Amino acid sequence: MKPDYKDSLVALGPVAILLTLLMLLPKPWLTILAYQRGNGHWWEFLSAGWIHFEFSHGVSSIIGLAVMWLLFSEHIKPIPVWMMLIFAASLSVLFEHWLAIPPYVSTIVTENKGFSGALYGFFAWGATLDIIKRRPFGALLWLLVVGKVILEAFLGEPLLTFSEVERVAVMGHLGGAIAGIFCALIYHFGVLRLMDKA
Repeated sequence: MKPDYKDSLVALGPVAILLTLLMLLPKPWLTILAYQRGNGHWWEFLSAGWIHFEFSHGVSSIIGLAVMWLLFSEHIKPIPVWMMLIFAASLSVLFEHWLAIPPYVSTIVTENKGFSGALYGFFAWGATLDIIKRRPFGALLWLLVVGKVILEAFLGEPLLTFSEVERVAVMGHLGGAIAGIFCALIYHFGVLRLMDKA
């Protein structure tokens, strides 16, 4: 099956616009939407995965989204990819909440925000679908992303970082990747099979 660039652009265009608009919010609003350990606000688990520490951090997320669009256009349909990104962004914040404390990491993470967990979910989702559909390099891409997030979670710190952000959310990346794999399996073995029977 050839990539459907139109469908995938329709799916990811609104996400890129949303990320851009969120970057323009005033700083006090971003503080309210960020995950703050100890606040106990439920919305932080939904919002923190979509906002960013600084403008360059947000731009890197939009570039990451474009890379995923190029890599996995064949699999992208609006509603499934939106649901996967929402789930991956939220699960990444939850994993950061649960695991970004000693003994898993050396210092307690008190604040978290960023779309990178959703991007790791997107990558794991696309690579998992590539494996299922026996696409070349699917297994290699999957091993790279899953191996990286597992190793970083085990070490409690990133292998490489190009960000100005002091504390990279390695546990959030793990949560995002797990969400992506789960969504790919549900999408392929659940949703698509139901659509085939209908």
